[in-house]
Amino acid sequence: MASAAHFQHRPAIPITVIGGYLGAGKTTLLNRLLQNPDGRRLGVIVNDFGAIGIDAELLAAASDTGVINLPNGCVCCTLGGDLFETLISLRDADEPPDHIVIEASGVADPAVAAAWGTSAGFDSGGVIVLAAADSIRRQLVDKYVGGEVERQLAGADLIVLTKADLCSGSERRAACTVIESIAQSAPVDGSDLPVDVVLGLRPSERLDMASAEHDDRYVRWSWIGGVIPAASVDSLLADLPLGLLRLKGWIDTGEQQLLVQVVGPTTSAAPSASGVEGSRLEAIAVSGEFDPHALTARFDAAVG
Repeated sequence: MASAAHFQHRPAIPITVIGGYLGAGKTTLLNRLLQNPDGRRLGVIVNDFGAIGIDAELLAAASDTGVINLPNGCVCCTLGGDLFETLISLRDADEPPDHIVIEASGVADPAVAAAWGTSAGFDSGGVIVLAAADSIRRQLVDKYVGGEVERQLAGADLIVLTKADLCSGSERRAACTVIESIAQSAPVDGSDLPVDVVLGLRPSERLDMASAEHDDRYVRWSWIGGVIPAASVDSLLADLPLGLLRLKGWIDTGEQQLLVQVVGPTTSAAPSASGVEGSRLEAIAVSGEFDPHALTARFDAAVG
């Protein structure tokens, strides 16, 4: 492995970590960065629960920029393993990226990944946490995930308010108020965030080197199947099993691909030109409440 002195002739590579609870819009922001990198060569490390890399495929469909999808499903479990190897390979490449962006899992502490910015050949690019205006208050009082959501907000260098267009003015103000009470700073509007704001952040000194591990409160589920008739999609996505926090992927109706996203009570299924073959779904759910076998049987039965 190269020594620290080896990198003195190279500019340090900033590492920016994008966090936020599930459905806050991390993948949307990454797509924007990849489509408009403002002249930068980005190295993007994509992470989410799920065995089939849905987020990486969404990003690849939107841009030819290289995307790294970690096989272990968790970029913030420990300060080692696949994340370490991936960062080193990017740093040591003949043409290293100008900037590295890491998407932290929705139930992980992004400050752990950001701590790599203090290592040889890297620089701290800060922690950006996205908060959905239409759901952040509900998430903060959730007995299962409230603590994780609050910790992410408290540790952020910049908080970006997303999905404000789905809320009334009073709801937006209430979301901003609760965020400010935790983070001691106001969130910025994420509707048209310039690239230089995201990738030009001056980080605070709050990065915590302590390791963070997911506990056993969460389980992951994934499913790969065939064609599901369009007439069955709405009923299939209604009344999903207890404990389901997030579902994401594609359903092939035989006539078109639908990009499916479920976050809490909100469900969407929109036409997509992803190029993915068949139906592919993944989910995060609460352990002990969620029955993965029942959900698998439900989708298996819908294939026709």
